[in-house]
Amino acid sequence: MKRSCAVLLAAAMLLSAAGCAQDSKRSEPSKPAASAVSETSAENVEAAEEAPQKPQPSRRFDDSRISTLYDVEFSYTDPNGNKDTYFYEVPQIDDDTEGARNINEMIGYRFGYLVERALDARSRNDFIDTSYIIWVSNWDGPLLSLQITSSDAMYNHDVGSYHYNFATGQELSNPEMLAHLGYTDDAKVMHALERAVAQHFDTYYGYIDPDQTAMLYMMRAQSLSNLDGLYSYYSLYPKYSHGFVATVPMYTPAGSGMYWTDVQVDPDKRQGSGQILHGQDEWFTCDVSADGAVTVRALTDYVTPDGAMTYQTMKEWYELGDKTEFAVSGCYSDYIKMLMTSIGQDYAPYVFLLTENGNVEYIDVISGAQCGTMVNGGPLFGINGIVRFETGTAYDAEYGAEYATVYGVSRDNEKFNLMEAVWNTAPLSIPNMVGSFVSDETGTWFEICEDQPNFYTGAYTNGQMVPATWDSSISYLGMDDRGWICSVSLFRMDSGRTQRETLAMMPADYGGVNVMHIGGESLLNLPQQEAVWFEMTQE
Repeated sequence: MKRSCAVLLAAAMLLSAAGCAQDSKRSEPSKPAASAVSETSAENVEAAEEAPQKPQPSRRFDDSRISTLYDVEFSYTDPNGNKDTYFYEVPQIDDDTEGARNINEMIGYRFGYLVERALDARSRNDFIDTSYIIWVSNWDGPLLSLQITSSDAMYNHDVGSYHYNFATGQELSNPEMLAHLGYTDDAKVMHALERAVAQHFDTYYGYIDPDQTAMLYMMRAQSLSNLDGLYSYYSLYPKYSHGFVATVPMYTPAGSGMYWTDVQVDPDKRQGSGQILHGQDEWFTCDVSADGAVTVRALTDYVTPDGAMTYQTMKEWYELGDKTEFAVSGCYSDYIKMLMTSIGQDYAPYVFLLTENGNVEYIDVISGAQCGTMVNGGPLFGINGIVRFETGTAYDAEYGAEYATVYGVSRDNEKFNLMEAVWNTAPLSIPNMVGSFVSDETGTWFEICEDQPNFYTGAYTNGQMVPATWDSSISYLGMDDRGWICSVSLFRMDSGRTQRETLAMMPADYGGVNVMHIGGESLLNLPQQEAVWFEMTQE
């Protein structure tokens, strides 16, 4: 018996030594990284073809089905004298099918290449630009979702997602993976993803000083845009018994622009707090359904008690559009309280929504009714822990007069003037947006002024900006996945009427802005539902 144990122990030690020798061989490339990775890939494919190792039906569906391409760890001092530890774990799918080979080849090309670069840099005493590579597996029966993450020296992450069904030997795309999970309603999936992204952003950055609100609004809009990457290259994997986790680009004020961030998404979960809310002022009502949908309606039959004003009279006075019912876009939170009232010194109805997290969002009703598009203005950053609303007055020192406002009251009984916070958001005042923008495609230009709402526009021909005859203005309405929703007004003195166009503006970090026509009259000569790039000029 002792002899048998000794033989088995010796065999195990030999196998272990062979494995170490193979890893050691991988860690010392003798050729440049590019050629080394191509040879490695070819070597792996040839080995699989010569000695196929098909898994036995009795094998479990767990990480024993995942083999190793690289498992390297070492300490290294770069040319600047900075010492760090680097580790690279690059997996492979242990199956002999075309689907598995295709995934393994992509993993080797994308992540194996980084390992070879790092090892080559170490051999030349150069700087290493990849800090680590790790992987995580998620199993749903025979279906494997494999996430691989690399991080560079600046903490920028690259995440790859690969899905493989061991029962069929097939590789799955993201849409096929979502279908496997039972999520075939694209609109429902995207709405749940947008809610998850918005709530993640608001939770992590809602505490930041209100002075940073304009910049945070840009980052929030950027984070909500282009989420259709979920159906192509974003990483996703099942979340236990329900939902999934998606890795999305989250724009942050941390200094590096964008981070790949995991958010949990459950399209089957109720998309709201479950509470039904109702608000009403003189001419409008607002309702929040149990699933979080927000709708504003005009009270077209209402007449003032003295009979002096009907809805039609009020509509003409405030130049409202013909639309009387509005589904409010950009509502991503779980709402528990609402207050609808008029603020200022004139009739200006606003809706204030309190979220489960104690944040406040708002809707500018009159501006939305004027252009036919109602949008959630977004969270009032820096105002947190609110438990209730109160109406009251405040004093405007600049104009020397009081005005009606709404206060958000915190758990500590601290009061925040919400209308002052709304006026101070001023997202269009950020440096990225103040200036002149031109488009050869549309033959138009516009200028957003520092002293808003002043706004200028006109024709752009042969590199020259030709001003329009009439004055115009721009106002921010809110934001959704299309960007900042803004209303442009052109005051026509010749006809005594105002022309309005509703735009979606997606600001870039520098250089320009993407602009899309949403509704109203065409003032910028934009195509229907297609974003156009306007480049910022120095004029």
